[in-house]
Amino acid sequence: MLSAILRRIGLSFLILILVSLFVFAATEILPGDALDVSLTDDDLAVLTPEQLAEMRAALGLDRPAAVRYIDWLSGALVGDFGTTILTGAPVGDIIWGPLRNSILLAVLTTLVAVPVAMVIGIIAAWWRDRAPDAIVSTGAVVGYSLPEFVSGNALILLFAIWLPIFPATITLYTQGPMLDMLVVAVLPVATIIIGSIAYLSRLLRLGLIESLASDYVERARLAGVPERRIVFVHAVPASLVPTLNAAALYVAGLLSGIVVVETVFAWPGLGLELINSIRKREVTVVQAAVFLGAVGVIIMNLLADLSIIALDPRVRRGAGRG
Repeated sequence: MLSAILRRIGLSFLILILVSLFVFAATEILPGDALDVSLTDDDLAVLTPEQLAEMRAALGLDRPAAVRYIDWLSGALVGDFGTTILTGAPVGDIIWGPLRNSILLAVLTTLVAVPVAMVIGIIAAWWRDRAPDAIVSTGAVVGYSLPEFVSGNALILLFAIWLPIFPATITLYTQGPMLDMLVVAVLPVATIIIGSIAYLSRLLRLGLIESLASDYVERARLAGVPERRIVFVHAVPASLVPTLNAAALYVAGLLSGIVVVETVFAWPGLGLELINSIRKREVTVVQAAVFLGAVGVIIMNLLADLSIIALDPRVRRGAGRG
């Protein structure tokens, strides 16, 4: 099993290197270089070729792309993403605050959505093809199909305008106190939860139905094991295994920033910072935001793989033979 864990960690690191190469190359293939992308047409019209050459040399853009990639990767692996092109400010100072806020949003959503989705999924599978299952399944389809900008604006209309309980938009600055962020996070979290619960409950329902129809569950029934014990001790843990990877990808999407939700509520997170950086054409910030989002996906996938090894004895036996 240890060898399987080490292989997965090594594969995750290899994927991280490939992702970093893709992120860097995606900005390199743009017309011009990072300086050209960052400057406006008016700037380019007044700057002489000699001045542009001096600016490229100051930013290190005159060096070969391979050398610049190695320098960027070596810094990114230790959290140093360089400086912005327009202002010269450290990218880390710009990115860590929004990253913290996106992680806060993801953690709050996960803490609420996962337990609720498990309860709903178990109810739907327990009363399969009956009224509770029909209600839950219909609600899940509607909730998952509803775009987040629609549900977000509906919540703003209901709880910020008609019933002025929560703020419609977030007015806190990026480095605002964590407690203040928690207070104003109700509507953004509720917006994400609508889709999260619908998605995760459907995954768990399908996995639990498959587990309840398996041979080992039938043998347990024939042996006289109580139905509740079969469901909660045997079927539910087994149904979690096939849904872990999909759930991990979903949570990783939360970590990398829900762009729509952050835009609707002006939540100062990584997704909103990415949009603002694209508008300002700050290539270094865009690289850092995309890279950190990819790191979140890789970490969540790794945790899902390790959880599967821990939960599924068949995987552990296979890993042990490997």
